[in-house]
Amino acid sequence: MRPSIPRIAPILMGLTAAAFGFVTPTATAQPAPPAPDPLGVSQSATAPTNTVVGTSSAKASGTTPATSRSLTVNVPSCNESDLQAAIGAVATVGGTVNLRRGCTYTLTDAAPPNDDNGLPVITNRVTINGYGDTITRAATAANFRFFEIDGPNGNLTLNALTLSNGHASSGLGNGRGGAIWLQGGGSALTLNNTSLTTNTADTFGGAIDNDNGTVSVNSSTLYNNTARAGGAVFVSPFGGSGTATVDRSGITGNHATQLAGGIAAAVGTKVTLTSTQVSSNDVTGTNAQGGGIAQAGTMTLKRSPVIGNTTSGNNAQGGGIYNTVGTVQLTDSPVTNNTANGTNSRGGGIYNTVGTVTLTRSPVTRNRALGTGADGGGIFRASGTVTLIASPVVGNQPNNCGSPSTVPGCF
Repeated sequence: MRPSIPRIAPILMGLTAAAFGFVTPTATAQPAPPAPDPLGVSQSATAPTNTVVGTSSAKASGTTPATSRSLTVNVPSCNESDLQAAIGAVATVGGTVNLRRGCTYTLTDAAPPNDDNGLPVITNRVTINGYGDTITRAATAANFRFFEIDGPNGNLTLNALTLSNGHASSGLGNGRGGAIWLQGGGSALTLNNTSLTTNTADTFGGAIDNDNGTVSVNSSTLYNNTARAGGAVFVSPFGGSGTATVDRSGITGNHATQLAGGIAAAVGTKVTLTSTQVSSNDVTGTNAQGGGIAQAGTMTLKRSPVIGNTTSGNNAQGGGIYNTVGTVQLTDSPVTNNTANGTNSRGGGIYNTVGTVTLTRSPVTRNRALGTGADGGGIFRASGTVTLIASPVVGNQPNNCGSPSTVPGCF
């Protein structure tokens, strides 16, 4: 990990504020205390130990909200330097950046002095309006994510934009958030009609890592991102209560090597998925957990099917959903065609230990636990509580809920 880096106003890359027809007001910096170390998906003494534990070494410094009128910057070209300059102009004081329609901005270098971010750190309220634009990291560039959003005032909204090929490296930074990293209470991210694709994090959150911030994803797509844990999204309380709401979106085709191919949520977090499909995500490796979802907080799925996710490797658990310690409520959210594949695999559809899972009008069908000693093709309850309300568990292999059944009302 890199050492702590004090945050200062980003440098305008070759362009002055005068070039955009305004003068940037001065923002007053006020240091924030370091955020506590984040915990992994289980911190209960009665829950199985989980090795997903991370530490962030970066310290954030917030800025007071801008007191003058909000700035609006129109990016004049598709050039990297113009984009960095425009975002740098508003990153600490707040404002709106309008991208040039249809551009692909290819970033070749991180924005100094932030060596693991391709764009200036966001410490105030910023909106970036895309018009089918793409921001991507050049294949030959050093590894960096695109955005870091720091509390207490960092608040970023992205509209109609694609972020691709970001890479948060543990060699240059903390390896968190392949495209976007939120750190600290008060940090916030909103995605509207936006796609995060083919991003990589060496540790947590292939597309987004949210440490004690607030994430809202609307009509957006998180596709083909990769991390050790949380292939698309990792949500951590980081000493607070990280939250995420995902509405009318897709979390699909993401990958992890240990935990949660789609979305991971740690103890103390709250996640709500509404009309959002979690599909075709995977975790590959020994003790792989949660092909679609792995969580230990409070999670609600409404009209959000969990389809075609996979865990592969010895002791694979929870092809669709892995829940430990936490609470999961599924309403009108079928769990189907998920697979746990490997010796002693458990819970092709759902694996529950210590925590509570309640399914209402959410059938569990055509899921599979495969391999020598596999059990619980539909649901495997190691401990805790699973409640079925008008939710049939049928047509799973090699059985529906273990042999003998581990779930009341499931045969």
